[in-house]
Amino acid sequence: MQAKRDSHNDGTDPTGNLRQVVSILFLWTISLLPAVPTADAETLSFLDGRIRFYPAQREGDRILIPFSQPPAHNEEVLLLHHQTDLFHLNRLQNETIMPKSMAHPLPHYVYGLTEGRLSDPQAQFLVAVGKDITSLLKWNASDSMSSHQSASSCMTPDKGFVITGLQVLISEKLDAKVYYLQEEIRQSTSDMMIDEDEHSGISMKEIVGMVESEDSCRILASNTSDAYGLQNSGSLEPVGPISGIMELSTGRSTERWLVLRSAMREVWGYTFVELLPRPLNREPKRRFLLEDKG
Repeated sequence: MQAKRDSHNDGTDPTGNLRQVVSILFLWTISLLPAVPTADAETLSFLDGRIRFYPAQREGDRILIPFSQPPAHNEEVLLLHHQTDLFHLNRLQNETIMPKSMAHPLPHYVYGLTEGRLSDPQAQFLVAVGKDITSLLKWNASDSMSSHQSASSCMTPDKGFVITGLQVLISEKLDAKVYYLQEEIRQSTSDMMIDEDEHSGISMKEIVGMVESEDSCRILASNTSDAYGLQNSGSLEPVGPISGIMELSTGRSTERWLVLRSAMREVWGYTFVELLPRPLNREPKRRFLLEDKG
């Protein structure tokens, strides 16, 4: 009671003090906002943010891109596809729509192709956005590269597994030979796996690597999964077939990335794996671009 009386006697107002504290906290929070980076799960940046990549998709004759905001008038919008070279996209409609084919759709801006038609109506795309990026970005689509479906001696399946998918790509320009390998457990050996075996829950393996010599392959990324398609071990980023190789160059430095069309559980997207010059002296960087939020 004495404390309560003292607060009235000294002329202070507890409610006023609370409002003052809230005001100070609000101003302090606002002051911190520029220092806190915003996370955008639908875009990846390269070359110090000069090039941004988005996942896009096609609905009918339109390309839908999940821009958080439309690009500036002086920015290029380029389409990367596994069967084509780079395409320039042209704005068709100044509006956004909600894609019908995505499990958890986000607003997508509507764009269209300026030339040619893509035969696959369900094809998925990557889109690059930035200023003067035609001179910065080179795209080698997987279908336009030299390829053969024969495994090198270092691409042998593990004991009890058989190869069920193989993609070998040779790029003479980049002096790189990369591969995607999928192997599954033999049906006859699945019953022989015992619970004590640490690999007893694994039924499929996916590996992406680079061929260094006929009998030497360096693994760049790998995942294992069980019969339900759940990831067990390996890279944090999912692994999948190769869409192509992109080269980013500013004249002073050059980066090369292997682009994989990948999925983990119900989440689809693109995994970017850094292609380092040989001999490799560190682990390659890997980044995942989410396509559809689960």
